[in-house]
Amino acid sequence: MTSLLIAGPLALDDFPDAPGLLGGVGGYAAMAAAPLALTQLWSRGGKDITPQVRSILERRGIDLTGVSWNGETSRGNKLIAPLLSDIHPTDPGDVTAVLLIGLDRADWQRACDTIRDLPGAENRTVVVAPYGVDLSDAAYLAEVCNMADVLVMPVPRALELTKAVDAFAAGRDLGALGAKCVILTAGPLGGLIVYRQKATTFTALPIETLEPTGLGPVFAGALAAWLTGAGKDDFRAIKRGCAVASGVAGICAQGVGPKKLLTADRKEYLERFNRLRRAAKA
Repeated sequence: MTSLLIAGPLALDDFPDAPGLLGGVGGYAAMAAAPLALTQLWSRGGKDITPQVRSILERRGIDLTGVSWNGETSRGNKLIAPLLSDIHPTDPGDVTAVLLIGLDRADWQRACDTIRDLPGAENRTVVVAPYGVDLSDAAYLAEVCNMADVLVMPVPRALELTKAVDAFAAGRDLGALGAKCVILTAGPLGGLIVYRQKATTFTALPIETLEPTGLGPVFAGALAAWLTGAGKDDFRAIKRGCAVASGVAGICAQGVGPKKLLTADRKEYLERFNRLRRAAKA
């Protein structure tokens, strides 16, 4: 069966009334992806993520054989390098898509080298969401874009990096650097898809955000999982994937950390997707 491989940080997040919640952009992405596709997480969790906390991911159906539990655990935005474990992903032949999310430069290079060596690399969709990564080095930004079949980035970050006058121009500039598809997110305003010579917007449900932590990674994880299930990354699949991902991010926004997200299943995901479709047609 096809699966999604997510390479990204796993951490614990401390909220005022909820310390020690599972987090990290890789963790959020995996929790969002699991109801839509078989999901493997490649990360270094560290010793502070106890078996009891770990079981939350296991109950979500996430394959943790690529996660190590040794050493110090990242907390919040204080990430402890290396972000990836020394355990290589399992069953690489079944991996239909890969999400590279929030990796520092050293882990990025290691992840890229690894997935290039996996069987079937030429047919595998690579989604890249470089959260928290310094891309001000033009050569590194070009390397990241060139690796991406789908690049996901917030609008403000894209404008900052490209110096473009608007989101559409920023999307075009990032595409010119090598990204086959650029998705620029704008929170409750939805976002923009720039796919080769095509472009369109996607909507978001008007939801009051209780806590914004994890929304970007949740969007990226749900999108990557949708493309995994679709088995392709054409314009139609990406448009539908963005609608699903927007709905899933809305679920996360209604809770603290991943709490609300972890109560949602595939059925609720698709209900949100259908609500968005109906709203777009109104």
